[in-house]
Amino acid sequence: MKVNRILIGMTSMATIIGMTACSNEEADFQQSAHQSNVINLTSALAQTRTTSDPQAIAINTSNKVGVFVTYNDAPITNGNNNEHTVESNGNLSTANAMNYPTEDGATVDIYAYAPYASSMTLGSNNFAVAADQSTAAGYLASDLIYASKTGQEQSESAVALNFSHKLAKINVTIQQQETSTLDLTSATVTVTNTKIATTFDPTKGTVGEASGSETDIKAASALGSETTACAIIVPQQLAAGTQLVKIIADGKQLNAKLTDATTFESGMSYNFTVNIGTVEEPVTEVTLTLGSTAIASWDDQDLGAADSEEGEIEPITLTATFQTHGSNATYNAPTYTWTGSTSNLMTVFEFANGELANYHTLKFTFSNLVDGPVRMGYYVGSTFTEFGSGYYSAGEKTVDLTALGIDLSTVTKIAFGGRSNAGSCDIVATDVILIGNGDGSSTGGDDTPSDDGKLYATFGTPGGNASYDGTSFTYAWTGSTNNLMNCFSFENGELANYTTLNFAFTELTADASVRINVLYSDNTNNSKLYYTAGTKATPITELLSGDKTAADVTAIRFGGNSNSGSTVVKASEMYLE
Repeated sequence: MKVNRILIGMTSMATIIGMTACSNEEADFQQSAHQSNVINLTSALAQTRTTSDPQAIAINTSNKVGVFVTYNDAPITNGNNNEHTVESNGNLSTANAMNYPTEDGATVDIYAYAPYASSMTLGSNNFAVAADQSTAAGYLASDLIYASKTGQEQSESAVALNFSHKLAKINVTIQQQETSTLDLTSATVTVTNTKIATTFDPTKGTVGEASGSETDIKAASALGSETTACAIIVPQQLAAGTQLVKIIADGKQLNAKLTDATTFESGMSYNFTVNIGTVEEPVTEVTLTLGSTAIASWDDQDLGAADSEEGEIEPITLTATFQTHGSNATYNAPTYTWTGSTSNLMTVFEFANGELANYHTLKFTFSNLVDGPVRMGYYVGSTFTEFGSGYYSAGEKTVDLTALGIDLSTVTKIAFGGRSNAGSCDIVATDVILIGNGDGSSTGGDDTPSDDGKLYATFGTPGGNASYDGTSFTYAWTGSTNNLMNCFSFENGELANYTTLNFAFTELTADASVRINVLYSDNTNNSKLYYTAGTKATPITELLSGDKTAADVTAIRFGGNSNSGSTVVKASEMYLE
């Protein structure tokens, strides 16, 4: 059985650019800059890869978005369910412009949803999923998504809206056993016995209880010897023994029932597996089980691309957007020019709700650099801090965000600027990307206990300053940062089931050591112990930092501690017990 997993970035869909600050001079520039009175909105960047879900990474451009904007709890002009179009770059456009209030210090509240309904009001509204979701139109009409931004001050930049799914999603993977000769070529998959109606309140972002009659929902399918299908349902509870899936194939009907009572919650994705053996009767009961990735946040998971390997987590990426810069700089794509060593920063990412915590690596490329290095760094509030050495020559660079030793959810902006009094370089937005879980922190495999009760490592993709040769088992690194390689991942505090980490490093180069790095659920991490070559057995408690417990750990990684080196390490010789 293959259960494909891809992390998705709805929570990171909204990236916008705002004014930046580095010194008092730059702060003064920010405060005095002219700000447009028009309320501009952005939702997402264009999709970076194809998935089986038409709305997995960004809001589908086939959707229309409804927007409410209120001031003092009343809609502003054109702010009462204003219809917006989703552009290919994720921006939202409308024929009826909305303006910020003119009162000093005024703020507005923004509520947005999709799919657009002309009857939607500020209050309780009826909503129902489609009974036929086998087409993109039916599926998108059922996928209720929502975003809000309260206390929004006037801004010249587009306001980022971070959408999330409000209903529940059922994914079904159908696998035939060797004894099955059933032809699935023209099969249909139906989710049965769920109520399809509910209510939705855009001011609260909440959905009500499921209501109405129980209705069959024709699922969206990708057919083959292994079938994947998905359907959106209203959150509700179903009793054990309820028939949930019906498959019509080869002139036969197959029914699959819930083994246990299941509560389908808002924003969650439920992955089921249907196992088909020999089918001899016109109506056959087949086995329905929750898959190995049973329940997950819908915003972090979808069915995945058809060519994904079993258990593989693909990286998510976020591309920069250039909009504003300090008074001592100009940008005429692709050339960025600065005339002073202050007030020259240009924001490339801005985060409203801690979205940087979804990413672990920043990559950027400068070319044609003239007169001086370029600095790249981040803001926490109004304080700017440079990455690493902070000053970069031309070429492609990589920053391991997890090695910064900060809470990434507190970062509000990422910006770059010239270090010298004057200079220039070439750079475009597509040369600046963030990479999320799946690269450097992906497992690349299925961490499951073996028959001997031990949990063996599964190596993921190493950071940009490292490589791993699976033939010679050689791990090599060329920098002291961004060289971590994942060896264990945990979703539900499973590390608490183990007491000791066992591993062996051999053929370690001179003057080098290896560090074991622990990543926690709050996105903090630590590398407490550094190892020479040999076989080691380390108590889990010695790997933990401060008041952290084993249940807080989401990943264990290893990397080189010196600037460069290599060692031989095998996944089969690294295990927990």
